[in-house]
Amino acid sequence: MLEIKIKIMNQDIKNNTKKWFEDWVLKLNLCPFAHSVHAKKQIRFEIEESNDFKKCVQKAVAEINFLEENNNIKSNEYVDTTLVILPNQNNFNQSFEDFLDFIGLLDLFLEQNNLENKFELVAFHPNYIFAGEDKDSKSHYTNRCPYPILHILRKESIDKAVDSFGNIEMIPKKNIEKLEKMKEKDFEWLKSFSS
Repeated sequence: MLEIKIKIMNQDIKNNTKKWFEDWVLKLNLCPFAHSVHAKKQIRFEIEESNDFKKCVQKAVAEINFLEENNNIKSNEYVDTTLVILPNQNNFNQSFEDFLDFIGLLDLFLEQNNLENKFELVAFHPNYIFAGEDKDSKSHYTNRCPYPILHILRKESIDKAVDSFGNIEMIPKKNIEKLEKMKEKDFEWLKSFSS
């Protein structure tokens, strides 16, 4: 019975994450690079169920290693990017700063293993706050999501996307302009996950 409950919870978590990704990131075009990998089904959604910090680190490292080992772009099984969803780690849920410390630890792992030129880590969080921005600014919603999420990107893919997109410096500005034009009710679903 417990196994069934966990599967249902995990399905809800995956569904909420995919809803956020499709209805927020893709529909609002917050990340113009995401459309291609989504269309090719090259995004991996992985959940770490544990509340244990060590297991969360192990899951993230396992996903980095998975991407490193499975790097044949011609393969039908190729995964370009992974979203590691960490819904149960209490410190991450309660503290955006603790989640950033977790990301910092993983950045250190990349450096120590000479992987910093291969992967980039991006944080998404229900209470994401950009430094220097007013706490009520809508700009934070470019990186807000239902659960703490570690996004592992291949730098090679980022470079290709940048080359094809051009002026990427304008993306954040355009995103903020989009969000500023939205009504408060447009944010209600996403706000329901923040504390």
